[in-house]
Amino acid sequence: MKQCSVFIVDDHKMLLSGLAMILESLDDFTVAGSASNAEDAISGIKAKTPDIVLLDITLGTTSGIDLIPKIKAISPDTKIIILTMYEDQQHLKASIKAGASGYLPKKAMDDDLLYAIRTVAGGKVYIYPSLLEEFVNSALQKETAKNLSVKNDPWNNLSDREKSVMIGIAHGYTNKEIAEKIYLSEKTVATYRARAMAKLGIKSRAECVKIVNEHIK
Repeated sequence: MKQCSVFIVDDHKMLLSGLAMILESLDDFTVAGSASNAEDAISGIKAKTPDIVLLDITLGTTSGIDLIPKIKAISPDTKIIILTMYEDQQHLKASIKAGASGYLPKKAMDDDLLYAIRTVAGGKVYIYPSLLEEFVNSALQKETAKNLSVKNDPWNNLSDREKSVMIGIAHGYTNKEIAEKIYLSEKTVATYRARAMAKLGIKSRAECVKIVNEHIK
């Protein structure tokens, strides 16, 4: 059985030795090294390329969250688990966004920590249960708000033909020129134009240009 190598980064030496003792007592783990500051952490991780890094957020004047992308840059396959005193969503979200694969508070039981390491080593994400529900609910609310925004956008109520006509207007083409480009009669283009502007609630070409620029990149 391949052992999972773990590198520990924390500025509390007592915690470092305690975690190392726990991990070394188990057959499926080995401690690749430890560091109490950012500089030693980077050099040690670069040399050892561990499977897992247990990383504290508070490292003197350095934030462990800022260290995450640096670790991923020097050892892309290394997975990072944040082990911290912070139990708020702000730090959790920032850590996951930066590239962490796990997050749990230092108050967690030893069994929780070992489960987190094994979960992350297996290619999954681990978030401590008491923080997970709020994290998921926040993500769902954000996605719902995004979907509602898209649904309520008048531009999305236009047909493809109406959008084409609006884009043509925004580019300064006349109804006749648009008609020639999309193979419609000038009268039909005028109808699409009037209908689209009514749906968008606009009356001028300037407003048309603004809306098209917002939606067509």
